[in-house]
Amino acid sequence: MVGVPKSNACRTCLRRRVKCDLTQPFCNQCTKRNLDCPGYEKRWKFMHQTKGSIQKDQQRNTRSQLQPHTEAALVQARQSIDERVEPNLAAAALDLQQKEVFCTFLLTSFPAQFASCGKRVEVNWIDYARRPLLTAPQALVWAYRALATVFIGRKYHDMEKVTCSRHMYSRALNYLAGVIQHPKFATTEEALASGILLTMYEMVDGITGASWLTHTRGLATMIQMRGQDVHRSGFGLTLLKSCRAFLVADSLIRGEHCFLGEPQWRAFLSELADIESQSPKRSELGLIVDRAFIEIASCPGWLVETQKMIKIDNPNEKSRVLRELEFSHFRLNKLQKELQRALAHQRQAPVLTWQRFVGPIPWDFVDPFAQSSLYGMRLGMSLLSQLHTVLRADLLRRYYLTKPWDNPETPGLPSPSPWKALDANAQEWQVRFDPEYLRDSYQIHPSGNEDWMDRIAMSMGMLGIRA
Repeated sequence: MVGVPKSNACRTCLRRRVKCDLTQPFCNQCTKRNLDCPGYEKRWKFMHQTKGSIQKDQQRNTRSQLQPHTEAALVQARQSIDERVEPNLAAAALDLQQKEVFCTFLLTSFPAQFASCGKRVEVNWIDYARRPLLTAPQALVWAYRALATVFIGRKYHDMEKVTCSRHMYSRALNYLAGVIQHPKFATTEEALASGILLTMYEMVDGITGASWLTHTRGLATMIQMRGQDVHRSGFGLTLLKSCRAFLVADSLIRGEHCFLGEPQWRAFLSELADIESQSPKRSELGLIVDRAFIEIASCPGWLVETQKMIKIDNPNEKSRVLRELEFSHFRLNKLQKELQRALAHQRQAPVLTWQRFVGPIPWDFVDPFAQSSLYGMRLGMSLLSQLHTVLRADLLRRYYLTKPWDNPETPGLPSPSPWKALDANAQEWQVRFDPEYLRDSYQIHPSGNEDWMDRIAMSMGMLGIRA
């Protein structure tokens, strides 16, 4: 028969007119480019038949009628006419349902975070999840599936679904590992989105209370590789806002500088706040928190710098760091008072004035957003105060022989301070995420609060972190 294609390649490679390597179950050409490989089964089979060949087939079929065909008949009977016409229809419908379940998970687990920035960005997570994903990378597809499945499994106490979600998570992780090996694909927004979704999964079904920190270093590397411009608007800005709090928490725990606290990124974050301040969708409440985050992002760096200053013999450098700590504490304290004053006065102000302050943030979420942000500011100020106390005491003891100054507790925080263990005599400062401290001090616990991740995100990564 003339014109019948004889290639055994998958349909994707045939359509792209590239050589298929016929790897089972999916070809490497599709895997390397994050394309959906449909396999090697042909939708149409061309058969050359004559009258003689038809008679032979009929005789062969007559002889084989004695063999059981019950199972094959049942399988064929189960197929609907929709599936026979379009085999991928059921899979597409399932993906659509899973994405809607993911949206429900997002609104359940991150209600205040989504409410605080969902309408202040051009593309939020729900908009992104509901877009057509014709050529979506497999890492992103399986990350959606894993989160949706574990959410349903935990909601209805179905351990089979939870176990199934873990296999989906592993599959998404393997796909993502393949993606980030290629410089061309490692910096795409789909790759970063997949990493953030897998971080969310670790929050829901992690092995330990701090398993959610597993992927944060990778997220930080990907954001830096992508650069600042792609995070200035669009979904890139949403991705940055989604994971910034966890980057701060990870840096505190690792005892490293957070790149968001570096001068060039501080300037970039300030620029983003200035841009939003000119937007009709601006929120004065959100802008105060965004500017406070710039100071919070520098806290891991101040922790590292203070510990280094204690170990060296350089009074000038110690005095410089001491002044920087004072300036950072002053700026954060000023923003905290501005937010407290606005919350106190705006509630008594006319509705239009309050609405201008809140902006597009739904009123039901203003209080949880503001209170969690205030907790983050107070914890940041408490850390800066403790570092200032330790460094000043060391400076006075070594060079001025003056009685050390004792800094008072930061109002609004549980006592004792989570940073009291930071002492000049300690050989090493260890900071960790402590779910028990989170439960005892703030009545929040992963096993009892669906929105515990949301509370940490709204505190700019400071809640539950202690020395």
